Amino acid sequence: MKKNVFKTIACAAIMLFSLTSVQAQSIKKSFLAEGRKNWKSEVTVRGNLGIYASGFAVTGGVRIDEKRTLGLMAGKNVNVYTVTHGYTDVNSFSAALYGRRYFHLGERKIVSFYSDLALGTAFVTDLEGAYWVDPVDGVTKKEDISVDKGDVQFYLSWQPGIRVRCYKNLHIFLGPTLSSHCLGVHLGIGF
Repeated sequence: MKKNVFKTIACAAIMLFSLTSVQAQSIKKSFLAEGRKNWKSEVTVRGNLGIYASGFAVTGGVRIDEKRTLGLMAGKNVNVYTVTHGYTDVNSFSAALYGRRYFHLGERKIVSFYSDLALGTAFVTDLEGAYWVDPVDGVTKKEDISVDKGDVQFYLSWQPGIRVRCYKNLHIFLGPTLSSHCLGVHLGIGF
């Protein structure tokens, strides 16, 4: 488990600090005393629906400038495995660092493209349907899947999409989800 946590922290550091020098200068200005005065909170709630996967996530972060948000993400994931005796649902809780980059269309910034990148860890909390009773000998057996309760997994997610601002910072957003736990789409609301 310690190796997974170290890998997650190392990858997050690389993700957040491997920027071009122009972007790095812009972000540096955002962290100076004058730039911090412009910071605003940003919260989103989103649902994910994919191929044999679903879930939801909540993000809380700081919009450090008009183009970038940095923060934390927490989510609940359900992945479905097809097994010999039906299906097994693997439930996990994920926690990650995330960064969001906006690409605004127009000066009013009502419509924007965005890209969310999250990196963290998922903890398997429950397996539903993984155990069955053998009718021959009456012994409870576990399905042959590579996951078990208590496992710690690597979590990586990229969610690009389009955002439409409705009022002030109240917005809805939609796009594809490409992650280690879901391949599908996401829909959410932010404020």
